Amino acid sequence: MRETEYAFAVARVRANEPALLTEDDIGLLISAENEQSALRILADRGWDEPADGKDIFDLQAAKAWDMIERSVPDPALLEAMVIGNDFFNVKAAIKAVFSDIDPQEYMASPCLCDTKTVIKAVTENDFSLLPDYLAEYADTAYHRISGGESGQSAEMILDKASLEKRLALAEKSECPLLTDIVKLGAVLSDIKIAKRCAHTGKKRETALESMCPVEGLDIEALVRAAYEGKEIREIIADAGFTEIAPLADGDFSALEMKCDNLITEMIKKAKYDAFGPDPVVAYYYAKLAEIKNVRIILSAKAAGVPTETIKERVRSVYV
Repeated sequence: MRETEYAFAVARVRANEPALLTEDDIGLLISAENEQSALRILADRGWDEPADGKDIFDLQAAKAWDMIERSVPDPALLEAMVIGNDFFNVKAAIKAVFSDIDPQEYMASPCLCDTKTVIKAVTENDFSLLPDYLAEYADTAYHRISGGESGQSAEMILDKASLEKRLALAEKSECPLLTDIVKLGAVLSDIKIAKRCAHTGKKRETALESMCPVEGLDIEALVRAAYEGKEIREIIADAGFTEIAPLADGDFSALEMKCDNLITEMIKKAKYDAFGPDPVVAYYYAKLAEIKNVRIILSAKAAGVPTETIKERVRSVYV
Protein backbone atom coordinates (compact mmCIF):
# COMPACT_ATOMS: atom_id res chain seq x y z
CA MET A 1 0.00 0.00 0.00
CA ARG A 2 1.64 3.25 -1.12
CA GLU A 3 1.92 5.86 1.61
CA THR A 4 0.26 8.51 -0.56
CA GLU A 5 -2.93 6.43 -0.57
CA TYR A 6 -3.37 7.46 3.07
CA ALA A 7 -3.33 11.16 2.21
CA PHE A 8 -7.12 11.48 2.45
CA ALA A 9 -7.28 9.56 5.74
CA VAL A 10 -4.51 11.68 7.23
CA ALA A 11 -6.31 14.86 6.16
CA ARG A 12 -9.50 13.64 7.87
CA VAL A 13 -7.55 12.83 11.04
CA ARG A 14 -5.89 16.24 11.09
CA ALA A 15 -9.30 17.91 10.73
CA ASN A 16 -10.62 15.99 13.73
CA GLU A 17 -7.60 16.32 16.04
CA PRO A 18 -8.57 19.80 17.35
CA ALA A 19 -11.65 18.21 18.97
CA LEU A 20 -9.51 15.95 21.15
CA LEU A 21 -9.34 16.91 24.81
CA THR A 22 -6.22 18.84 25.77
CA GLU A 23 -4.26 18.76 29.03
CA ASP A 24 -6.18 21.90 30.08
CA ASP A 25 -9.50 20.17 29.37
CA ILE A 26 -8.44 17.17 31.45
CA GLY A 27 -7.38 19.54 34.21
CA LEU A 28 -10.82 21.17 34.18
CA LEU A 29 -12.51 17.77 34.41
CA ILE A 30 -10.33 16.74 37.34
CA SER A 31 -11.08 20.02 39.12
CA ALA A 32 -14.82 19.81 38.48
CA GLU A 33 -16.97 19.98 41.60
CA ASN A 34 -18.77 16.73 40.86
CA GLU A 35 -19.71 14.28 38.12
CA GLN A 36 -22.48 16.50 36.72
CA SER A 37 -20.12 19.47 36.46
CA ALA A 38 -17.64 17.29 34.59
CA LEU A 39 -20.37 16.16 32.20
CA ARG A 40 -21.25 19.78 31.45
CA ILE A 41 -17.60 20.47 30.59
CA LEU A 42 -17.62 17.49 28.24
CA ALA A 43 -20.81 18.73 26.59
CA ASP A 44 -19.12 22.07 25.95
CA ARG A 45 -16.25 20.19 24.28
CA GLY A 46 -18.59 18.37 21.91
CA TRP A 47 -19.26 15.15 23.76
CA ASP A 48 -22.78 14.01 22.88
CA GLU A 49 -25.45 12.98 25.33
CA PRO A 50 -26.18 9.22 25.54
CA ALA A 51 -28.55 8.00 22.83
CA ASP A 52 -29.77 4.81 21.15
CA GLY A 53 -28.72 2.68 24.10
CA LYS A 54 -25.12 3.89 23.93
CA ASP A 55 -23.32 5.72 26.73
CA ILE A 56 -21.06 8.71 26.10
CA PHE A 57 -18.01 6.49 25.77
CA ASP A 58 -19.59 4.26 23.14
CA LEU A 59 -20.71 7.30 21.17
CA GLN A 60 -17.24 8.83 21.13
CA ALA A 61 -15.62 5.57 20.06
CA ALA A 62 -18.26 5.04 17.36
CA LYS A 63 -17.80 8.53 15.91
CA ALA A 64 -14.03 8.16 15.75
CA TRP A 65 -14.24 4.73 14.18
CA ASP A 66 -16.84 5.76 11.61
CA MET A 67 -14.54 8.51 10.40
CA ILE A 68 -11.54 6.17 10.22
CA GLU A 69 -13.43 3.32 8.57
CA ARG A 70 -14.65 5.59 5.76
CA SER A 71 -11.18 7.03 5.20
CA VAL A 72 -8.65 4.19 5.38
CA PRO A 73 -7.85 2.32 2.13
CA ASP A 74 -6.35 -0.84 3.71
CA PRO A 75 -8.77 -3.29 5.41
CA ALA A 76 -5.86 -5.03 7.16
CA LEU A 77 -5.17 -1.90 9.19
CA LEU A 78 -8.81 -1.65 10.27
CA GLU A 79 -8.94 -5.32 11.23
CA ALA A 80 -5.75 -5.08 13.30
CA MET A 81 -7.06 -2.13 15.27
CA VAL A 82 -10.37 -3.64 16.38
CA ILE A 83 -10.19 -7.44 16.20
CA GLY A 84 -9.46 -7.52 19.93
CA ASN A 85 -13.04 -6.39 20.56
CA ASP A 86 -14.36 -9.47 18.76
CA PHE A 87 -12.59 -11.76 21.20
CA PHE A 88 -13.73 -9.59 24.09
CA ASN A 89 -17.32 -9.92 22.89
CA VAL A 90 -17.09 -13.71 22.72
CA LYS A 91 -15.69 -13.74 26.25
CA ALA A 92 -18.42 -11.40 27.50
CA ALA A 93 -21.16 -13.40 25.78
CA ILE A 94 -19.95 -16.70 27.27
CA LYS A 95 -19.78 -15.19 30.74
CA ALA A 96 -23.24 -13.68 30.39
CA VAL A 97 -24.86 -16.86 29.06
CA PHE A 98 -23.45 -18.99 31.88
CA SER A 99 -24.52 -16.31 34.38
CA ASP A 100 -28.01 -16.16 32.86
CA ILE A 101 -27.86 -12.45 32.07
CA ASP A 102 -28.34 -10.45 28.87
CA PRO A 103 -25.03 -10.27 26.96
CA GLN A 104 -25.94 -7.27 24.78
CA GLU A 105 -25.07 -4.58 27.30
CA TYR A 106 -21.55 -5.98 27.65
CA MET A 107 -20.67 -5.93 23.97
CA ALA A 108 -17.77 -3.76 22.83
CA SER A 109 -17.54 -1.82 19.60
CA PRO A 110 -16.21 -1.21 17.02
CA CYS A 111 -15.77 -4.84 16.00
CA LEU A 112 -15.56 -6.98 12.88
CA CYS A 113 -18.19 -9.57 13.70
CA ASP A 114 -21.73 -8.36 14.38
CA THR A 115 -22.48 -8.63 18.10
CA LYS A 116 -25.88 -10.22 17.46
CA THR A 117 -24.13 -13.02 15.60
CA VAL A 118 -21.71 -13.52 18.49
CA ILE A 119 -24.57 -13.69 20.99
CA LYS A 120 -26.57 -16.08 18.81
CA ALA A 121 -23.57 -18.39 18.36
CA VAL A 122 -22.91 -18.56 22.10
CA THR A 123 -26.55 -18.79 23.13
CA GLU A 124 -27.26 -21.61 20.66
CA ASN A 125 -23.85 -23.27 21.08
CA ASP A 126 -23.40 -23.07 17.31
CA PHE A 127 -19.98 -21.62 16.58
CA SER A 128 -20.21 -22.31 12.87
CA LEU A 129 -22.03 -18.97 12.78
CA LEU A 130 -18.79 -17.19 13.59
CA PRO A 131 -15.97 -16.32 11.19
CA ASP A 132 -13.01 -18.72 11.14
CA TYR A 133 -10.73 -16.46 13.18
CA LEU A 134 -13.19 -16.66 16.11
CA ALA A 135 -15.02 -19.98 15.81
CA GLU A 136 -12.40 -22.45 17.03
CA TYR A 137 -11.39 -20.41 20.07
CA ALA A 138 -14.97 -19.58 21.02
CA ASP A 139 -15.92 -23.25 20.80
CA THR A 140 -12.97 -24.34 22.94
CA ALA A 141 -13.57 -21.65 25.57
CA TYR A 142 -17.28 -22.41 25.76
CA HIS A 143 -16.73 -26.13 26.27
CA ARG A 144 -14.03 -25.54 28.86
CA ILE A 145 -16.67 -23.91 31.04
CA SER A 146 -19.51 -26.27 30.17
CA GLY A 147 -17.14 -29.16 30.91
CA GLY A 148 -16.59 -27.94 34.43
CA GLU A 149 -13.29 -26.09 34.04
CA SER A 150 -12.79 -22.59 35.40
CA GLY A 151 -13.90 -19.47 33.60
CA GLN A 152 -10.34 -18.22 33.91
CA SER A 153 -9.14 -21.07 31.70
CA ALA A 154 -11.61 -20.01 29.00
CA GLU A 155 -10.54 -16.37 29.30
CA MET A 156 -6.88 -17.30 28.85
CA ILE A 157 -7.67 -19.11 25.60
CA LEU A 158 -9.49 -16.11 24.17
CA ASP A 159 -7.00 -13.53 25.45
CA LYS A 160 -4.03 -15.36 23.92
CA ALA A 161 -5.83 -15.83 20.61
CA SER A 162 -6.79 -12.15 20.59
CA LEU A 163 -3.20 -11.01 21.04
CA GLU A 164 -1.85 -13.45 18.45
CA LYS A 165 -4.42 -12.38 15.85
CA ARG A 166 -3.84 -8.69 16.59
CA LEU A 167 -0.08 -9.11 16.24
CA ALA A 168 -0.38 -11.07 12.99
CA LEU A 169 -2.73 -8.48 11.49
CA ALA A 170 -0.59 -5.56 12.68
CA GLU A 171 2.42 -7.07 10.93
CA LYS A 172 0.31 -7.73 7.82
CA SER A 173 -0.76 -4.08 7.75
CA GLU A 174 2.91 -3.06 7.51
CA CYS A 175 2.40 -0.35 10.10
CA PRO A 176 5.38 -0.40 12.51
CA LEU A 177 3.60 1.90 14.97
CA LEU A 178 0.64 -0.45 15.33
CA THR A 179 2.94 -3.47 15.59
CA ASP A 180 4.92 -1.82 18.38
CA ILE A 181 1.73 -0.95 20.27
CA VAL A 182 0.41 -4.52 20.03
CA LYS A 183 3.79 -5.99 21.06
CA LEU A 184 3.85 -3.79 24.14
CA GLY A 185 0.36 -4.98 25.07
CA ALA A 186 1.42 -8.60 24.59
CA VAL A 187 4.46 -8.19 26.83
CA LEU A 188 2.30 -6.57 29.52
CA SER A 189 -0.12 -9.48 29.26
CA ASP A 190 2.70 -12.05 29.49
CA ILE A 191 4.09 -10.41 32.61
CA LYS A 192 0.71 -10.46 34.29
CA ILE A 193 0.01 -14.06 33.33
CA ALA A 194 3.37 -15.34 34.56
CA LYS A 195 3.07 -13.57 37.91
CA ARG A 196 -0.61 -14.35 38.46
CA CYS A 197 -0.22 -18.04 37.61
CA ALA A 198 2.76 -18.28 39.96
CA HIS A 199 0.88 -16.47 42.73
CA THR A 200 -2.22 -18.68 42.42
CA GLY A 201 -0.29 -21.93 42.21
CA LYS A 202 -1.20 -22.88 38.66
CA LYS A 203 1.03 -25.28 36.73
CA ARG A 204 3.89 -23.72 34.81
CA GLU A 205 2.55 -25.35 31.66
CA THR A 206 -0.69 -23.40 32.12
CA ALA A 207 1.22 -20.13 32.21
CA LEU A 208 3.31 -20.98 29.15
CA GLU A 209 0.30 -22.13 27.14
CA SER A 210 -1.53 -18.88 27.95
CA MET A 211 1.21 -16.47 26.91
CA CYS A 212 1.57 -14.75 23.55
CA PRO A 213 5.04 -15.25 22.00
CA VAL A 214 6.76 -11.93 21.34
CA GLU A 215 9.96 -11.71 19.35
CA GLY A 216 12.92 -11.30 21.72
CA LEU A 217 11.02 -12.17 24.91
CA ASP A 218 12.10 -15.43 26.57
CA ILE A 219 8.76 -16.51 28.02
CA GLU A 220 10.23 -19.68 29.52
CA ALA A 221 12.76 -17.60 31.48
CA LEU A 222 9.97 -15.21 32.45
CA VAL A 223 7.81 -18.03 33.83
CA ARG A 224 10.75 -19.67 35.58
CA ALA A 225 11.70 -16.42 37.32
CA ALA A 226 8.09 -15.72 38.33
CA TYR A 227 7.65 -19.19 39.84
CA GLU A 228 10.98 -19.01 41.68
CA GLY A 229 10.12 -15.62 43.13
CA LYS A 230 12.96 -13.88 41.31
CA GLU A 231 12.96 -10.46 39.66
CA ILE A 232 11.94 -10.35 36.02
CA ARG A 233 13.08 -6.84 35.11
CA GLU A 234 16.28 -8.00 33.41
CA ILE A 235 14.35 -10.47 31.25
CA ILE A 236 12.03 -7.67 30.13
CA ALA A 237 14.96 -5.30 29.50
CA ASP A 238 16.84 -7.95 27.49
CA ALA A 239 13.76 -8.25 25.26
CA GLY A 240 14.13 -4.56 24.41
CA PHE A 241 11.37 -3.20 26.64
CA THR A 242 13.68 -1.13 28.80
CA GLU A 243 11.12 1.57 29.57
CA ILE A 244 8.79 -0.78 31.44
CA ALA A 245 11.45 -3.10 32.88
CA PRO A 246 11.96 -1.12 36.13
CA LEU A 247 8.24 -1.53 36.93
CA ALA A 248 7.96 -5.19 35.93
CA ASP A 249 8.40 -6.46 39.48
CA GLY A 250 5.98 -4.04 41.09
CA ASP A 251 2.31 -3.18 41.15
CA PHE A 252 0.31 -4.00 38.01
CA SER A 253 -1.55 -0.68 38.05
CA ALA A 254 1.70 1.29 37.85
CA LEU A 255 2.94 -0.96 35.06
CA GLU A 256 -0.31 -0.55 33.12
CA MET A 257 -0.16 3.23 33.47
CA LYS A 258 3.43 3.24 32.23
CA CYS A 259 2.41 1.19 29.18
CA ASP A 260 -0.48 3.55 28.46
CA ASN A 261 1.82 6.56 28.71
CA LEU A 262 4.40 4.88 26.48
CA ILE A 263 1.76 4.37 23.81
CA THR A 264 0.96 8.08 24.00
CA GLU A 265 4.67 8.86 23.54
CA MET A 266 4.76 6.54 20.51
CA ILE A 267 1.75 8.08 18.83
CA LYS A 268 2.91 11.65 19.43
CA LYS A 269 5.77 10.96 17.01
CA ALA A 270 3.19 10.53 14.25
CA LYS A 271 1.76 14.02 14.76
CA TYR A 272 3.85 15.53 12.03
CA ASP A 273 3.70 12.70 9.49
CA ALA A 274 1.89 13.69 6.31
CA PHE A 275 1.55 10.25 4.76
CA GLY A 276 1.16 6.60 5.64
CA PRO A 277 -0.99 4.83 8.23
CA ASP A 278 0.79 6.05 11.39
CA PRO A 279 -1.26 9.26 11.85
CA VAL A 280 -4.50 7.28 11.58
CA VAL A 281 -3.36 4.73 14.16
CA ALA A 282 -2.12 7.57 16.36
CA TYR A 283 -5.49 9.33 16.27
CA TYR A 284 -7.42 6.15 17.09
CA TYR A 285 -5.24 5.32 20.08
CA ALA A 286 -5.34 8.95 21.20
CA LYS A 287 -9.13 8.70 21.21
CA LEU A 288 -9.04 5.44 23.18
CA ALA A 289 -6.71 7.05 25.71
CA GLU A 290 -9.01 10.07 25.95
CA ILE A 291 -12.03 7.85 26.60
CA LYS A 292 -10.11 5.92 29.27
CA ASN A 293 -9.14 9.18 31.00
CA VAL A 294 -12.71 10.49 30.98
CA ARG A 295 -14.01 7.17 32.28
CA ILE A 296 -11.47 7.27 35.13
CA ILE A 297 -12.38 10.85 36.02
CA LEU A 298 -16.15 10.40 35.92
CA SER A 299 -15.98 7.17 37.95
CA ALA A 300 -13.77 8.88 40.50
CA LYS A 301 -16.08 11.90 40.70
CA ALA A 302 -19.09 9.63 41.23
CA ALA A 303 -17.22 7.86 44.05
CA GLY A 304 -16.03 11.08 45.69
CA VAL A 305 -12.33 10.34 45.10
CA PRO A 306 -10.04 13.27 46.07
CA THR A 307 -8.67 15.44 43.26
CA GLU A 308 -5.03 14.56 43.98
CA THR A 309 -5.79 10.86 43.73
CA ILE A 310 -7.55 11.37 40.39
CA LYS A 311 -4.48 13.20 39.06
CA GLU A 312 -2.35 10.18 39.93
CA ARG A 313 -4.61 7.86 37.93
CA VAL A 314 -5.00 9.92 34.77
CA ARG A 315 -2.85 9.06 31.75
CA SER A 316 -0.89 11.54 29.65
CA VAL A 317 -2.69 13.04 26.65
CA TYR A 318 -1.96 13.24 22.94
CA VAL A 319 -2.57 16.98 22.42
